[in-house]
Amino acid sequence: MKFQEQIRANSVALITLSVAFIALLYSTWRNETTESQRNIRQASFRVLESLGELQEVADYRYYYFPFGTGHSGEGELRLRGYGSVTMVRDLMNLMPPPAPTASDNLFRLWNENVNALAELNGEGQHTQKASTAEKELASAIKQAREAVIEVLTGLE
Repeated sequence: MKFQEQIRANSVALITLSVAFIALLYSTWRNETTESQRNIRQASFRVLESLGELQEVADYRYYYFPFGTGHSGEGELRLRGYGSVTMVRDLMNLMPPPAPTASDNLFRLWNENVNALAELNGEGQHTQKASTAEKELASAIKQAREAVIEVLTGLE
């Protein structure tokens, strides 16, 4: 039997084999995509929680910390803040853009401004530096939230 005759005689089997192979490839690709997106979703929700915690820490340091909290409270706030901002940076760097850029910006601004949040002048009012730090951090946290939501809405 010639090669062409063998193909013609076994055409149904060859077509079935081709369809099965393509279905296997698609199924594997789809499973990998689904797993990747599931991981991004889980990371996104954890990031949103950590951003909320970071906002609480920043607000507490700005609005309440200078008014009666000792050094132990400051240490606890710093640890919570750095823990949250580090978690956010690490998880967002595993996500697609624009998340990594937003997390790097937030981490940089936290490092630059965390000390200024509780600054008071001689009259017990926040310094200009403290007010600027609070606004910059709140804006960076908002931008990070928006980046995470953009990543989430871009998933299939």
